[in-house]
Amino acid sequence: MKYPKMEWGTMEAIVNKLGGEEAVARFLRGELTVRESDLLRKLVTVPVKGAKKFVAKDHIKSANVGYTGTNFDKLFLDLVEENVEDANLAGHSLGRKSLDAPIMAELGDRAKIKLAHFFGLVEKQSKGEAGTLLTNGCANIAYIEGIDGNLWVVGALWVSGYGVWDVRARSVGRQRAWLAGRQVLSCDS
Repeated sequence: MKYPKMEWGTMEAIVNKLGGEEAVARFLRGELTVRESDLLRKLVTVPVKGAKKFVAKDHIKSANVGYTGTNFDKLFLDLVEENVEDANLAGHSLGRKSLDAPIMAELGDRAKIKLAHFFGLVEKQSKGEAGTLLTNGCANIAYIEGIDGNLWVVGALWVSGYGVWDVRARSVGRQRAWLAGRQVLSCDS
């Protein structure tokens, strides 16, 4: 066997990604090509600290969050994350205008991150300093599970005129696209 470490589960995932058995046959005949996506370009990997217990409302001041939206207040301020392990996050540049569904599909199981990790990055740049997050007026977005058990997109935007972060949450099903140049955070595994 040419690839002895290749497992059937990996092969099955490739067949599924291509679109099934007929798509594999088309690929082998040269009728279907695979190209690298231009949706997300990985820019950075950064280690983030975990937390024994994290509650967002306890970190609003230290993160210098001056504005929050109604959805964020309702779904994340009182969210409790316990025993969050240290992790590595990846920062991706959004290469073209996109809704959340294609972004999440490309990231797959790496899409969801913890609020504790997201806030850890915001706290490191609480005064708008240079760092992992964009501070140029473009949003930094992440997919995080809310208190309701659903996945939401949480965005942090540096408001330079007021010297604070604006943090909001919106439905991943919302039909308003993110513009190119925004940063998407994900797990880096």
